[in-house]
Amino acid sequence: MAHARAVHRVASGWLAAGLALLLAGCGEPAANVSAPKPYDRLGVHVQLPGNWKVSDDQRVAGSHYLTVESPGSAIFIAIVQADRGLELETFARDFSAEADKQTPSVLRRETRFDLSRFAEGTIREHYTVSLAGVKVPHLREYRKITGAHRSAFLITQSADEDLAQTQPGFDLLVKSFKLTDR
Repeated sequence: MAHARAVHRVASGWLAAGLALLLAGCGEPAANVSAPKPYDRLGVHVQLPGNWKVSDDQRVAGSHYLTVESPGSAIFIAIVQADRGLELETFARDFSAEADKQTPSVLRRETRFDLSRFAEGTIREHYTVSLAGVKVPHLREYRKITGAHRSAFLITQSADEDLAQTQPGFDLLVKSFKLTDR
């Protein structure tokens, strides 16, 4: 039950911001990985691209929610919780289903999961958002980091056309992400 509330909370929160940016089509600057900013709070340590910002950072009902946004429309989400047993595929499918529920009916969404990198710890979700015949393909990736007493689900999301600018930022965030006991 707590898992469902967490997925609903995060999916509904990023959706409003993501849809506004998607429809604005403002372009995506390259992630500034040469001047990373450290983040260290509640036992979460990560390096952020210099031109990205933390947009949500709070602890609710025992879970820590961290959302980092690029200057365009890319999003990195970390959900840290005490439940280490939840499987990555279950989390990814639940998150996607909740995102579908939160998508306004005027937007059409087509989704396909790709488990080809599952052995490497990554599930990819390819989805396309359509509005008035304009299709915008996106990639969302899910990963799970397990610590001694907690686990974190990491979600990266970007329009396909922006991946050249956002992927270096996602790589920095994912590779530098560490959980420590608090």
